[in-house]
Amino acid sequence: MNIIKKIWDKIKQPKAIFLVLFYILFVATISVTLTLVILKPEQTPIHYILYTLSAVGLAYFVYTIVIFAPRFKQNIIKFLRKFKFTSEMLDNYGYRTIIFSFFSFVLNVAYVAFIGVFAIMTKSAWYISIAVYYLILTLMKGNVFYSKKKHNTEIKQARAYRYCGIMFILLMIALSGIIVLIYTSNMYFEYVGIMIYAVASYTFYKLTLAIINIFKARRQEDLYIQSIRNINLTSALVSIIVLQVAMFQAFSPENNTSFANGLTGGAVSLIILLLGIFMIVKANKKLQQIQQKEKKDAKK
Repeated sequence: MNIIKKIWDKIKQPKAIFLVLFYILFVATISVTLTLVILKPEQTPIHYILYTLSAVGLAYFVYTIVIFAPRFKQNIIKFLRKFKFTSEMLDNYGYRTIIFSFFSFVLNVAYVAFIGVFAIMTKSAWYISIAVYYLILTLMKGNVFYSKKKHNTEIKQARAYRYCGIMFILLMIALSGIIVLIYTSNMYFEYVGIMIYAVASYTFYKLTLAIINIFKARRQEDLYIQSIRNINLTSALVSIIVLQVAMFQAFSPENNTSFANGLTGGAVSLIILLLGIFMIVKANKKLQQIQQKEKKDAKK
């Protein structure tokens, strides 16, 4: 009984050597199982034994991840707090938002350059519309970064927020051009093979994250942060259009899906338009409040 208890204790709280041996054995079991299924698809007792071992191994693998994840997370956080940059990233939501958005901005610049050159070379209205869309998106983020770095004041925040609202309306016009091309010219996005499943997963993750961050940003008074989150939400909504068009092309290319694509595109365009108007109105109210406050302070 003591031996069984010792083994059970080691399984519940595995040491490093035990874990390394288990992971090696687990990978080997999965590899052998997959190889056997491919080379010999007929079911035999060996198949069922390997299935059972793989299932047990997977369950224990998940268990080890669950019990060690908090400890692993604490060690990583402790290490990151040794550096000023990463410590600020952990503690300051606004700072973290700006940093991650800056990397996204750099990627947008590269993509705009690529798609712009391609649009000019092909003289395609389709790619020109896409290039204009991403160019507006990039200009919006660039303006937010520039304003925050050079003029991080309430009045500059409000003006940058209003600028984003105006650009959203222009973005809606560019997007409308893409929707018209999809509806009238039967143009579409297409992904090769299983890429569409990866794109679908990423798109829904992107949309979910954008919606969550919108609510988080509402708790922040910083209008720069709210501007960036609104931009990310708009980008995620447009990705939904792209995904829908690509999925229709992949799974039902023989059907006429122009109406469905146009309907989704129209709905997204309307959301972007309303968001732009909301941002302009909110920014104007904020500017009026600042001006009234300045007048009161001047009288004193």
